Amino acid sequence: MFGHRDLVTCISITEVGISLHIPHTRLADGIIVTGSRDATVCVWDWSGKLQRVTGIDGKHASARSVLTGHVGQVECVHVSGEQGTVVSASRGSPILLHRVTGELIRKIKVPAQFSIPSSILITKRCEIVAHYADMSGYLAVFAPNGDIMNTQELQEQVLSMITDREGNFLITGGFNLTPVVRSIKTLSPVLRLAPCQSAVRVLSLSQDQRFLIAGLTNGTINIYPVDLRRIVGDQYSTGN
Repeated sequence: MFGHRDLVTCISITEVGISLHIPHTRLADGIIVTGSRDATVCVWDWSGKLQRVTGIDGKHASARSVLTGHVGQVECVHVSGEQGTVVSASRGSPILLHRVTGELIRKIKVPAQFSIPSSILITKRCEIVAHYADMSGYLAVFAPNGDIMNTQELQEQVLSMITDREGNFLITGGFNLTPVVRSIKTLSPVLRLAPCQSAVRVLSLSQDQRFLIAGLTNGTINIYPVDLRRIVGDQYSTGN
């Protein structure tokens, strides 16, 4: 495989085909994006049929595109299959938003107190959510045009964060053991779930978004019932 010149530091995978954005990519295929210590981000094609990374020709394993613009190690990356975009962050530098084909869309300036990015994602509404490990931890939400929408100081370091399908909620988990559902608009908690037995390392929503799966650092898995549609209905009924 031909791509990075140094160690891979982060990875993001999508199962959603983006054939409208990348020629010759079948709908059933996926995209893998990797960030590296060499300050680059590589975009790879995943063949569902072959169950391996392929090149543009569908055979030789090589990166489809190499995204540049960072000046240091890439700390976190996220790919959106629906939008055909990649968002990435490195220490002390702007957030970069690229197309998977390699074009830089936007450099997003971050507040001076945010210098250690640890997680990043992009929502269905093209809002960018980032967690920074400075001090006790911060969350920040940026509008599609790069303007900062909201920030929230935390009392824990987040190890995993995801959004729901519609981009209404951010779900976080980390060292304080308690998964939290937050409004993306305000970053305020709307639901705190029962504490886990150890730190939350990874989060995932079921296909119908009625259950939250939490993978813990002690190797166990917790499953929570969370009806996000009901929470949306309650917010509308209360005018929030």
